[in-house]
Amino acid sequence: MNFVTEDYLLLLAFVIIIYLLSIVKNMRKLKRENHILNQYKVAVEESNIVSKADLKGNITYVNDKFCEVTLYTREEIIGKPHNLLKGESSKEVFKDLWKTISSKKTWHGVLRNRRKDGEYYYVNITIMPILDEDNEIIEYIAIRHEITDLIHKSVELEKSLREDFLTKEGNRFKLLEDIKKSKKPALALLDISRFGEINDFYGYDVGDEVLKIISKIFRKFMGNKYSLYRIYSDEFAILADNEEREHFTRFVKFLIDSISSSPLIIKGKEIYVQMNYSISFEDKNSLKKTANIIKRYAKVNKDIHIYDKNLEIEKIYEKNIMWTTKLKKAFENDKIVPYYQPILNIQTNKIEKYEALVRLVDEDGIAISPYYFLDIAKKSKQYLKLTKRVIKKSFEYFKDKDYELSLNLTFEDIKNETISTYIIDMLKEYNIGSKIVFEIVESEGIEDFSLVNVFIDKVRKLGCKIAIDDFGSGYSNFEYLIKLNADYIKIDGSLIKDILINKNNQEIVITIVDFAKRQGFKTIAEFVSSKEIFEKVKELGIDYAQGYYINEPKLLIKEEKA
Repeated sequence: MNFVTEDYLLLLAFVIIIYLLSIVKNMRKLKRENHILNQYKVAVEESNIVSKADLKGNITYVNDKFCEVTLYTREEIIGKPHNLLKGESSKEVFKDLWKTISSKKTWHGVLRNRRKDGEYYYVNITIMPILDEDNEIIEYIAIRHEITDLIHKSVELEKSLREDFLTKEGNRFKLLEDIKKSKKPALALLDISRFGEINDFYGYDVGDEVLKIISKIFRKFMGNKYSLYRIYSDEFAILADNEEREHFTRFVKFLIDSISSSPLIIKGKEIYVQMNYSISFEDKNSLKKTANIIKRYAKVNKDIHIYDKNLEIEKIYEKNIMWTTKLKKAFENDKIVPYYQPILNIQTNKIEKYEALVRLVDEDGIAISPYYFLDIAKKSKQYLKLTKRVIKKSFEYFKDKDYELSLNLTFEDIKNETISTYIIDMLKEYNIGSKIVFEIVESEGIEDFSLVNVFIDKVRKLGCKIAIDDFGSGYSNFEYLIKLNADYIKIDGSLIKDILINKNNQEIVITIVDFAKRQGFKTIAEFVSSKEIFEKVKELGIDYAQGYYINEPKLLIKEEKA
């Protein structure tokens, strides 16, 4: 009996020892994890602006970085409301912020704050509610990263994108902006007859001087009464607001006569210049379009320069019918096809990606650009069918290939529930998400970023990547990129094609590349049409190149390992 009792006691002691050893081991593990956690905390505190607040928004904790950036001491800020830092004027932003965090969700955004000295600074901020064991909010924590420098560069970039580098007048994007702001606009388009011959005969330097002098003459007579723009090569635009029709027309004719009445003297040479003009007094939504319509019409009908609604109605109608019919037949005959343009990794000198570009193959076997039929597809309710056809064929073709495939999407595509749902379904059906890059066309129309980000989150979960297309074309700002958290930035071709001769373009590209590298985005240069441009984008540190120098879009790709 004693023998059994001793064995039992020995066994019990052994179990207790094992249990105690287990506790010691867990305590060591807990101590180690706590030590590592403290290091993570230090890392976050060192590189970010951190604060905590109670349920009323009063500050209960700030780190050293917070004091360094805001210029407030802890004694000055603890217990004060967070709106002491308020620099953002939008009430809607703060309404959304409090609605989000009060519902136990995390809020992300970009805010303008104000330092103690009154100076403004910008932060990329995440605010998260902290919950207790009963899932009730006990406090809020805010982690910020200052992006003032990036915001200022974005402002500078937007300014440069509104100014013509040669004449220092407004450019096409500035014109479109000002038209939207106008009340009762009138628009004149003026271009130089046979300007290409001036460049060919006298050289591009003289051609540039011609444009500068004409710009100065226009400005001299206009003063500040009208707005002047150089919108493309030798094409100028003059915008008036609340101006009498007859007075504006006489003034434009006077400018044309002034230019053509005497030669321009450039480098000792007399150069005679003749100009064409077209005028529209239509509403601002169709002003630029109608001015262009009458411009094309005036090339055939020399005496007509002012747009009249009745002039082109029949022709436009016939054109729309023609392309609507062509589209219908193309669908019936399976002639809507994607062409694929390669994208080269500049570092490895290998093709790693392709971009799908829709083409309509006509009865003569000619592949027609969407420039001619895309708008008609939208007007004739065939755009959805067009989009589905490109996605289906592209996925089918690339399902067994070792390349990434880029597909263009607009904000309108993403907003369209039928299209966005179809995309998700096709990604799942083909299990091709890891190969797909969606190129979202940069647009001022993106007002609801939450809608875009919902779509992005869905496709990312399926392995897809995101690129911002045409960055630098007009609406560019770095906040846009931060909000969409892209993988690639496609630098607009209008910046790349003239990068060898336009220093302003080059500076813009340098800024974009510098930003991309710091944020971990990859860059792609479009419109790389020559070896010289390729060498320049390579020199600037751009990651990928796309354009006719690499290869033109083709129906079939050359099979080789990426």
